[in-house]
Amino acid sequence: MSSMSLMRQFYTDRFLHIRSFSLQLILTSLLCVALYQYHTPEFYQFEFAAWHLALIPLGLYVGGVSAVFIHNATHNSFRWVWLNELCGHLSGLHQLWGFTGWKLIHLVHHQYSDNVDMDPHPPKDLSFWQFAKIMFVTSSKKISERYREHWGVNRTTQRMQKWVMIVFPLMATANAIFWFMLLGPVGFLFFYIPSYISNHLLFVDVNYSAHPKDPMTGESKPSNLNHTLYYKLANLIWFGIYFHGNHHRRPLLFNPRYMEVTPRSERQRDEDLDVAA
Repeated sequence: MSSMSLMRQFYTDRFLHIRSFSLQLILTSLLCVALYQYHTPEFYQFEFAAWHLALIPLGLYVGGVSAVFIHNATHNSFRWVWLNELCGHLSGLHQLWGFTGWKLIHLVHHQYSDNVDMDPHPPKDLSFWQFAKIMFVTSSKKISERYREHWGVNRTTQRMQKWVMIVFPLMATANAIFWFMLLGPVGFLFFYIPSYISNHLLFVDVNYSAHPKDPMTGESKPSNLNHTLYYKLANLIWFGIYFHGNHHRRPLLFNPRYMEVTPRSERQRDEDLDVAA
């Protein structure tokens, strides 16, 4: 489903969220049942070995790849439609959110980037760890607000949002159980958990550090970060993920570090950002 199609569906289908979360819950639950039948009890026994530690850096790297893939799948940056869907849903399963919920939040972020009232996750004046604590919760609340603003506060919308509050954590839990049953205790502890942590912190840092506040105007804008060893390495291994200013100007680029940048006035750059949103 294209980005425009999803936003259009959000405003025409009041059951979009509950249906996508429910289908994900059913599918993941069936996969868990299949894995339970496939693996023997011995697969879930845990005995530590030194080589397990080698899974940690691999997990950290894959967490970043998951961030890049769900992000680029949201903008249909992969060449084929089926590959966008595959990478988006697999990354959504990894991140526990599912693809549809994450995609809606990110598209609204582009639409209202750095608007303190409409952006799902503006940095505001929070510290990094304050922002890390609330970013995803605030993002969900903003989408719920948009839902109520569009569909009104009535019995149907209230019932739908109550069901979402029930089904969503069940879906996220089923997704986590799936990874445990797929990878076993060793893979889950030393690979999946580090990948989930790195994924979360990477999203937090991109949305926090790559939206710096101008000390003169007090306004935040998407910016490119490539000035430290960490940012240079992250941009190298994760497809230019910190070239965030470029991404907001040209959202469909798979690797925004390779966008050709020409000198522009501040007004022209602002116009570019408005068009990209």
